[in-house]
Amino acid sequence: MEPGTIDNLCILYQSSDFIVVNKHWDLRIDSKMWYETLTLQSQLKHRFPELADPHTYYGFRFCHQLDFSTSGALCVALNKAAAGSAYRCFKERLVTKAYLALVRGHVSQSRMTIRYAIGKNTTEGMTHMMCIEGTEGCENPKPCQSELIVLEHGLYSGDPVTKVLLQPLTGRTHQLRVHCSAIGHPIVGDFTYSLRQDSSPYRMMLHAYYLRIPTRTELIEVCAPDPFVPAMDAHWVPQRVTHRLDDTIQELKAKVTQQQQEEEEEEQSQEATSGGGEEEEEEARSEAGSTELEERRAPCQQWLAEWALE
Repeated sequence: MEPGTIDNLCILYQSSDFIVVNKHWDLRIDSKMWYETLTLQSQLKHRFPELADPHTYYGFRFCHQLDFSTSGALCVALNKAAAGSAYRCFKERLVTKAYLALVRGHVSQSRMTIRYAIGKNTTEGMTHMMCIEGTEGCENPKPCQSELIVLEHGLYSGDPVTKVLLQPLTGRTHQLRVHCSAIGHPIVGDFTYSLRQDSSPYRMMLHAYYLRIPTRTELIEVCAPDPFVPAMDAHWVPQRVTHRLDDTIQELKAKVTQQQQEEEEEEQSQEATSGGGEEEEEEARSEAGSTELEERRAPCQQWLAEWALE
């Protein structure tokens, strides 16, 4: 994957309602800075000028965020209804995301769950960062959970590194970067969370590999090509395979399918046993309507606010 230019945007999926792109590393989704002319927004406008919506601030409705330094699958909604459908999937935690990363050191456990709560770092000079609960200056930490699976051990520029698959089960800003740093295996090339030490690699080695969004009208499911292979980067030398990537993704897909089936069966069971009470339920829904609307606005605003890039 070469550096981003105005005309080399890679499309992974396209329909009448959505586009999924393979975002380049070191590229902002959008920027208000006049000197930053190359953004994902400008790439999209160059490639699909007829799809830009003049009634939106950004021209395109980005369904979620990827950090400036992160590459990979990012979904764009092409109309208001599609954006709402995708947002419901994120709100109801129906979206499945998995990232590839190269992390410093050899991770000893083949699988692990990381559960550090994450909050905003209020320390002077570090306000652009997040931090784990218990860190000095950590404000409003929230529970976070990430799953890590070791794929390969090897070397990067002669130093020990591990290729891992990361699945964020919550959606806190910089979650994977903070969690990897917290367990003593920071992401290769993460300048920010290495405290400006890890500056030799040409990019931060974090890539949004797998994305699944089960909207009501269509299932969006894509894999962005793996950039962490020796053919793409000769500095990366794999030495030992622990889990194969294809097998691990198939395992993840099977797990998601099973969870959905169990949830559907539970819903059907609840509907069958509830019986009657439709008028009472309708009244309760009406009373809760305005409250629910306000509750939805708050996470939506946070969701949009956390698009803020480094």
